[in-house]
Amino acid sequence: MFLAFKELKYSKTKFALIITVIILISYLVYFLTSLANGLASSYTNAIEKWNSDQIILTVDSNDNMMMSYMEQDDFDAVETTGSKTKLGLFPAVINNPLAENILDSRVDVYFFGIDNESFIKPSELKDITLTGNQVIVDEELKKEGYEIGDLFGVTGSKQQLEIIGFSSKTTYQTAPVVFMSLDTWQTYRYGSTNTQDLFSGIVVKGQTNYLPSDLISYTTEDYIATLPGYTAQVLTFSVMIIFLIVITAFVLGIFIYVLTIQKTSMFGVMKAQGISNGYIGGSVIIQTFLLVAFGIIVGLILTILTGIFLSDVIPFAVNIMFYLIITVAFFLFALFGGLFSVSAVLKIDPLRAIGG
Repeated sequence: MFLAFKELKYSKTKFALIITVIILISYLVYFLTSLANGLASSYTNAIEKWNSDQIILTVDSNDNMMMSYMEQDDFDAVETTGSKTKLGLFPAVINNPLAENILDSRVDVYFFGIDNESFIKPSELKDITLTGNQVIVDEELKKEGYEIGDLFGVTGSKQQLEIIGFSSKTTYQTAPVVFMSLDTWQTYRYGSTNTQDLFSGIVVKGQTNYLPSDLISYTTEDYIATLPGYTAQVLTFSVMIIFLIVITAFVLGIFIYVLTIQKTSMFGVMKAQGISNGYIGGSVIIQTFLLVAFGIIVGLILTILTGIFLSDVIPFAVNIMFYLIITVAFFLFALFGGLFSVSAVLKIDPLRAIGG
């Protein structure tokens, strides 16, 4: 421990540069991981907040809820051990009728038609009753200048909807979700106030005991996997992050190995003075641990600070499990590099090392 600290204190510039490299490497990996996780989460935030077990669609919808058409008879026919609720889903483009340029105010959203007693309704807004043209919108629309009480228009419709509440982290396929009553959703979706009671799917908490042959059930995870582009995106980013972690951790291990081997002459002198191999090897491992620990901690802090300042601009999400995996990988590869260099140090002939 004494030797490790003494050398760090003596060669400040050299170790400062080494720590800077470790900080940049860890910052790069943590930041890219957070971006990938944030982008994936923006696809599924609304679904994950349902805490549901199954999602039921029509067989001929081809895994696409927007192409699923159900009636009250379908809902009544589904038997479950828990609770079930209707869901109407359809994309829309909203605009601000008070904007100077309405075209520039357009925003892509997803309309969720729900019952007021539905467990799909955001928990923080359970006491709010949706009636008529009243809606609850995701807080992402605050960035567009919307506030409670504001009205917005819908492209292709004469409807104007009033915001009565904001929900948190309710995005679907990266777009903000607008919650409305099922009646209001049907009016928009089918263009008539006298439409029959149609909706898109059934969300279930619990298990299904009976399902008509023209309906198909998905687990929530399986339904998420059917979202257009989601699986390809997750696999692409996952492979990229895994290779990035392995490569950067391997480079870090080599870096530590080279750093240690460069001190062969110094270790030769120490061995000639009678200092034990255990003491020398321990100092190398401790020094490696300190360098990596400091670099990783600073890199992680920079990542979190970046997320705080840029979370309104980029999809950024913290995932503790991913961070732990990355941290463990860095430490393992760095310590492996240190151990390999220690094994080389233990084989040093003091006379040759001093002469070299």
